[in-house]
Amino acid sequence: MAEQDATRAGTGVGGGAATHGGGAAGAGQTVPAGASAAEAPVAPTRWTGYVRMLGPGIVLALASVGASDMVTTLNSGAVFGLALVWVFVVGLLLKYGLSEAIARLQLTADRSFLSHATDAGGRLFPMLLLIAELLVGLFFGAGVAAITTLVVQALFPALPFWPTLLVLVASAVVLLWIGRYSAVEKAMVGFAILMFLGIVSLAIGSLGDGDAQRTAMQTIVPVYPSDSPLAVLSLIGGVGGATGIMAYTYFVQEKRWSGPTWKSVVRVDLAFSYILIGVFAVAMTVVGAFWLFGQGHTIESNDAVFQVGDLIGDQLGAWAWVLFLLAFFCVTYSSLLGGFQGIAYVTGDCLRVIRRYPHQDEPRFAMSAKAVEFKIALVWLTVCTLGLLTVERVLGYDRPVTLVLVYAAISSFILPILAVLLLILLNRGSVAASLRNGWLSNSVLVLCLVLFTVLAGVQVVETVRGLMAL
Repeated sequence: MAEQDATRAGTGVGGGAATHGGGAAGAGQTVPAGASAAEAPVAPTRWTGYVRMLGPGIVLALASVGASDMVTTLNSGAVFGLALVWVFVVGLLLKYGLSEAIARLQLTADRSFLSHATDAGGRLFPMLLLIAELLVGLFFGAGVAAITTLVVQALFPALPFWPTLLVLVASAVVLLWIGRYSAVEKAMVGFAILMFLGIVSLAIGSLGDGDAQRTAMQTIVPVYPSDSPLAVLSLIGGVGGATGIMAYTYFVQEKRWSGPTWKSVVRVDLAFSYILIGVFAVAMTVVGAFWLFGQGHTIESNDAVFQVGDLIGDQLGAWAWVLFLLAFFCVTYSSLLGGFQGIAYVTGDCLRVIRRYPHQDEPRFAMSAKAVEFKIALVWLTVCTLGLLTVERVLGYDRPVTLVLVYAAISSFILPILAVLLLILLNRGSVAASLRNGWLSNSVLVLCLVLFTVLAGVQVVETVRGLMAL
C-alpha cells in the first residue's frame, strides 16, 4: 500500500536498533540486534522465493478464522444466499490494508509493534491494548475450547466433556510453551490443508441438488439489503481477527524479516493469507446458500453449525457429516492454538513494554515465545479458560457461543486503535521513504478507522441485546 519504492532506503524509526547495510544481508536489509549480517536471512527477489517464504500468513489466516466466522458465513448464505459475497471481499481488502500497514511498521526497525507504539504516547497505547487483551483472554479461551470439545464429542460421543477439554487445552498450551514458532507454523500449515480441503469439498458437494442450485444461484447478483445495514457492517468486520493482525508482526519478527527489502515478501504472504480467508468465507457461504437458503432452512440457534452438519449428512451420507465435523474441528482447534499464541504475544509484549519502558528495546529484554512475559500470558489464558468454564458449569450456564460473542465485542475496539496508531507512526519523516504511508494507505486507514469505530458500537449493542435476551 506504500507509494513507489524510493531509489534509496531511508533510516529506520528512531529509537530502534536497526542498521541498513549491504554484505550478506543485502542492500537495505535490517539486521536484528545481536545478530551478524551473515546470520540474517536474505529477502528473495523472485516469485518462487516468495512462495517458499509463505508461512506467517497461514498462521494468521487460521488464527483469525473461528467458530463465530463459520456461524456468520453460514448465516449469510442462509438469509441472503450468495448476494453478500461482495461484503466479505470488501472487509478482507480493508483488513489486508491494515495488516500490510502494520507489517511495514514492523519492517522499519528491529522493534516489536508495542515498542513502536510507545513513540505515540509512551505507555498509553500499550496500557489500553493490555486492558483489551486481558479481557479478550478472559473470554476467548473458554468459548473456543468449549466449542472445540463439543465438536470432538460429536465425532466421538463416548468421550466425557471435561477430560476431553483438558487434553485439548493442555495440548495447545504445551506446544506453545515448549515449542518454537517454526513448530507451531508447521502444525498450522497441516490444519490449513485439512480445513480448506474439507470445506471446499463440501462446497463443491453442495452443488449436487439441482433445485437448491437453481434457487441459490438466483441470489448470485450482488445486492445491498437496505433493511439490514447492520448485517452488512457485521459481515465486513466479522471475518478475520483484530488480535491476529497485531500478532502477525511477532510472526514476522520470529522469522527475522526486517528492512525494506522484505516488503514484497510480506505483501505476498499477507495476500495469500487473506485469499485463504476469502476462500473459507465464500465456501461456507455456498454451503449455507445451498443447504439452508436453497432448501428453505434457516439458522435459529447456537447449535446451528452442528445442525448444518446433520443436514449435510442426511443428504450426502455419513462421509460428508464426518468431513464437515473434521473441518469444523480444524477451524476451532487451530483458532484455539493460534488465538492463544497471538494473545500471548500481544499481552506479553504489553507487559514487557510497560514494565521496561523506556529501555524495552535493549536486546536482553527482547520479546519472543521464550520470553517470561509470553509464558505469563499463557498461564493467564489457561487459568481464565478453565476457571470461567468451571464457574459456568457450577452455575449451570452452558452457552459457549455467547462467550465467543462477548470476546468479539471486546476485540472490536482494537481495530480503531490500530488504525489511529498506524496513521501516526507511518507518516513520520523518520520512517524509511519506501515504508512510509502514501495517499492510498492513508485513505484505507482512515476508512478503517471510521468503519471499525462504527462496527465496534454495533457489536457492543448487538452483544448486549443478545445477553439480555438469554
